[in-house]
Amino acid sequence: MGSLFFALLIWFFVAMTKRYTAVISLPVVLKTENASRTVKGDYPARVEVKLESEGWKILSLYLGRTEWVIDLSNEVQKDVLEIETLAKASQYIKPFPEGMKVLEVEPRVLGLELDEKITKRVPIRLATPLIPQSGFVIRPNIQIQPESVTVSGARSIVEPITFWKAIVPNKQELANLFQLELPLEDTLKEIVTRSVSKVKVSGVAEQLSESEFSDVPVSLVKSKRPVYVTLIPSRVNVTLSGAVSDLAKVRAESLAVIIDGEKLLSDTTGYIMPIVKYPKGLELRRLSPEKVQYILRN
Repeated sequence: MGSLFFALLIWFFVAMTKRYTAVISLPVVLKTENASRTVKGDYPARVEVKLESEGWKILSLYLGRTEWVIDLSNEVQKDVLEIETLAKASQYIKPFPEGMKVLEVEPRVLGLELDEKITKRVPIRLATPLIPQSGFVIRPNIQIQPESVTVSGARSIVEPITFWKAIVPNKQELANLFQLELPLEDTLKEIVTRSVSKVKVSGVAEQLSESEFSDVPVSLVKSKRPVYVTLIPSRVNVTLSGAVSDLAKVRAESLAVIIDGEKLLSDTTGYIMPIVKYPKGLELRRLSPEKVQYILRN
């Protein structure tokens, strides 16, 4: 058994010293750290290289991290960079084994549209609202850390960016104190670099409740001429829903139930629906009665 293994090892060693032809797909990697210009559009993600070399060297390309590396700080500062891939393969394939011969490369010409590179910092926003568990409501003071991200890329791409989105998962059941780790949107991955790829989002989902406020007076407003009217009833009951802590701050006297005088004068039904003004963050659940009867007096 030992002699068989040794024989196979000798065969493998001899086989790897022979020259072979192979096709390998290499990722295109851009280096822009020290460059004054960068790409502003799409470019091939990979190049296909047909090459000839010893078996050991071809194997090292497959096993190692071999890439087609374009360092834009070393390129001529043009609006369009065109690389003749076959003629310059040894310059861009990293690492490039000694004695390897490149036979073909696709695409034959690798073209990049370039623009001035700029860097700026923009705020991070949630792509979609957070969704609480049933019976809860998200409090408005949501914390995002970090609050902003530094982006770098072509002027024509980066300049119009006013904020960057954090992706919110579809399924959520947030309740009480919560903290999420959310990825930043990645649609410009190949042409815009970001200082962070994730953010932490924290906040409070508070339990919902309802409160009824009785005998809230109905007022007439916005009348350009004197209106003498009797409202039946002159007071209504208002039911609001919202976070428990918000409802605890509301008093009946802080609510306003109003009727637009001009709309009342143009109405012919004898009944009109009041407008309810209440604190932001709450929701009107019921108004009882929904409509108020009016009788115009001379």
